[in-house]
Parts: sequence; structure tokens; C-alpha cells
Amino acid sequence: MVLALIALGTCGMGLGVYWVLTPRGRFVFGVRPVAPGRAIAQAVLHAAARQMAAPVQRATDAMGWPMSRVLLITGVLTICGTLFATMIVWWLGFLLLAPLAYGSWRLAGHLVLNQYKIWQRRMVAGLPAMLAVLRVHLDLGRTVPDALSAVLPGVQDPLRKELTRTLSDMAMAQTRQTQNGRVPEARQALQRLADRVDRLEFRTVADTLTQTWGAKLSGAALEPLQDLLRITREQEAEELTGRLDVTMTTAPGLAVFAIAIWAMAGWILHSLGHGGLF
Repeated sequence: MVLALIALGTCGMGLGVYWVLTPRGRFVFGVRPVAPGRAIAQAVLHAAARQMAAPVQRATDAMGWPMSRVLLITGVLTICGTLFATMIVWWLGFLLLAPLAYGSWRLAGHLVLNQYKIWQRRMVAGLPAMLAVLRVHLDLGRTVPDALSAVLPGVQDPLRKELTRTLSDMAMAQTRQTQNGRVPEARQALQRLADRVDRLEFRTVADTLTQTWGAKLSGAALEPLQDLLRITREQEAEELTGRLDVTMTTAPGLAVFAIAIWAMAGWILHSLGHGGLF
């Protein structure tokens, strides 16, 4: 075992030294050539993206996750499952490699969806604080884009990161458009952000801000949005309380049932070890 690890490490170091010392062609003019390994990696990523379920693909696009991260999660889960199966019987890991890879791919998709739900909640959780500060800047006579730019330092990630990117996209587009195209471009940028978040609260905020983009409003115009967010938080708290009540009600019964199953299995094994059940 030790000799195998030493040989594997030596081969890895040799390949690394060979890769570092191998001369590479210099790029001067024309289209930069794509390395064969990079082309293969891109083909694998595109093939994996085509096989990914639509909800998982939307989640990765919304969070900005590269496909390589999903494949890394799949590979780690597959390796762990293969090693565990090999510990039981040495040939079992090789026999179950394909089912383990498929199961790891599906499990990675579920992990991505769970992370997307967490990301959605964090995005919506940052809206109340943003709207509270935005009301102050609107009362000072600022327009919506200027108020959003001033609010950014006080907004927590990931909302701050997404708003920064949205405002940057709108600023770049405004340099290519006339003043009359400002509102449609702002609406498109904010709507793209709302589509990625895919929550009713965020869509309502985006619609309200785009409709009043170039106007000077008072902070009272945002009060209905704050009421909507407050009601939504209360409903989510009630749903969470209901789920906890159901869990606390069913958990003791499931525990007793599991204990009974284990006790029956132990009695059967004990009886078989002494010559039979009766």
C-alpha cells in the first residue's frame, strides 16, 4: 500500500514537471488556438449542461454557478460512494460505479436546488433593510437609480452583489442609448434580476421601481412594498411553525416504530443463532 502511494505520488510529480517544462507555442496573430484538453473539458461541460434538469439549470444560472462546480460535487460524491463500497467488498465499488455516478448526479442536482432556495431567502431577506434606507434617500429628493446607488453600501450580500451588477449593466447600456431608452433598459435589467430570484416579493419591488424610475417620489410610495414583505415574513413564520409542529408530533411515533423494528430484528437474529425461532 505504501509503495503504491509512493509510486502514485512520483508519477504525479513527474507529470507536473513535464507539464511545466514542456515548451508551448506562442500566440501572435489570429484566433488563439484551443488546447486539446480544454476543448475536451468544454465538450464535457456542454454535454453535462444538456443532461441537467431544467430547474437545476435555472438555479445554476441564477446563482452564477459554473457547470464545473456541479461536476466537482458529483465526482466527490461518486468517489466517496465507491470507496465505501470498496471497503465492504473490493469489487463492489467497480460494479456499482455507474449507479453511484448516476445517483451522485441526481443528488448534486438536489443540493443545487437547496442552495438556490437558500439564496432566494437571503435575497428576499435583504429587501426590508434596503427599502427602509431607500425611503430616506427618496425623501431627500433623489431619483430611484441615484437612491439605489446610495443604498448599496448598507445592503448585505448576496443582494448587494446582484444590485451592483444590475446597476453596472444599466449604466453600460445607457451609454449606448438615448435618454428616452433609459426606462425600458432599466426595466429589462431589473426584470432579469427578478426573473433570476423568482419570488413574488422581488418581482413586485422590481415592477414598482421600474415604473417610477425617472421620477422623484416620497418614501411613502414604498410603504405598500414594506407591508407586503412584512405579511410574507409572517406567513413564512406560520408555515415554519406548522412544519415544526408536524415534525414534533410524528417524530416520537417514528422513533418508537424504529425501536420496535430493531428489537424484532435482534430477537430474530438471536433466535436463529440458537437453532431457530421456536
